[in-house]
Amino acid sequence: MADREKHYFARGNTAAGLYTLFDSVLTGLDTVFVLGGRAGAANARVLQELAAAWSSRGWSVHYIHQPLDSRLLEGVILEDARIGVVDGNAWGADPVLEGTEIRYVDLERILDKEILEASADELEELDQQISSTYNEAYATFHKTLRIHDDWEKFYIDNLDRTAANHIAEQLIEEYLIPSAAPAGEGNQQGKVVHRFLGAATWQGAIDYVPNLTEDMNTRIFVKGRPGSGKSTLFKKLAAEAQSCGIRTEIYHCGFDPNSLDMLIFPELSLAIFDSTAPHEHFPARKGDSVLDVYKLAIAAGTDEKYASEIAGVKSRYTSSMKEAIALLEGVKDARDRITAIYNDALDIHALHELSAELLREVDQLLDPSVLGSK
Repeated sequence: MADREKHYFARGNTAAGLYTLFDSVLTGLDTVFVLGGRAGAANARVLQELAAAWSSRGWSVHYIHQPLDSRLLEGVILEDARIGVVDGNAWGADPVLEGTEIRYVDLERILDKEILEASADELEELDQQISSTYNEAYATFHKTLRIHDDWEKFYIDNLDRTAANHIAEQLIEEYLIPSAAPAGEGNQQGKVVHRFLGAATWQGAIDYVPNLTEDMNTRIFVKGRPGSGKSTLFKKLAAEAQSCGIRTEIYHCGFDPNSLDMLIFPELSLAIFDSTAPHEHFPARKGDSVLDVYKLAIAAGTDEKYASEIAGVKSRYTSSMKEAIALLEGVKDARDRITAIYNDALDIHALHELSAELLREVDQLLDPSVLGSK
């Protein structure tokens, strides 16, 4: 059993609106506990207490972070036991997973309803403010994506597609070898899961690439420009891996969920990812390498030929993105006011008791042969 923590997002504030991959993230779990009821920050506190307790036992825990504020959680998964706990406000009103037992946990019972009723008008006003500001932020992200499309066009028009196809073919031939992947445990062999490696938060872009790739023996840092074929390359590799039955973790772009930013093949101990801003990273150890698709597949001199035009588009893109992030900060400020009201109504002792009760309930489901003695 891997003694580590894995961090990622299941939702994103994107150019397509609030986009969720929760159904994929939770698929394959035996049991999912849903924290029902609106309870301000109490849901995140319960999740943090559960994750800390499980991690202290040396178990492998997935931390699913909130896309607005990455410091908070909206889900945790006890990987080896195939048990998850998720904030029902994040997952949705009527969650359904085939073959998974759903258990509901009522958090509203730890709140003082009189305090909440006294603040009902203010809460309604804040909710409306949050909804309106979110909509404005998503419209601004969409506008920013259209600017990004203009940026990409300079490179798409100068892309050598034969060279790009050759890059994909070489990677498939060298790395995607099904026989190199040992037989998977349970139903893991050939499994595909979709996640976000990063998100546009109120603090700007946050990513967990170093954490997600730290256990991989081989890491390929893909460099390039917008429109140089990185996402298309990842889609080709993902399709090939799936056709070969290779377990694949697919990480979508937190800005444009239709694009891919990273693939991880656990059995091959391989990660290949877009290593450009806003999630730019650099090789730091043996097994790391750089794949520069700009040098390999874009006509020489493209940067220089369109330098002035590209600079103008990049400036518009940066300005529009800052505008969208500022709107998310406005959402966060309004949500903080809601959280303060709910904190006043929260019975802290009851919250800790609820967490302990949930831990005991999960313990009853655990298989000692998988997780070791408790």
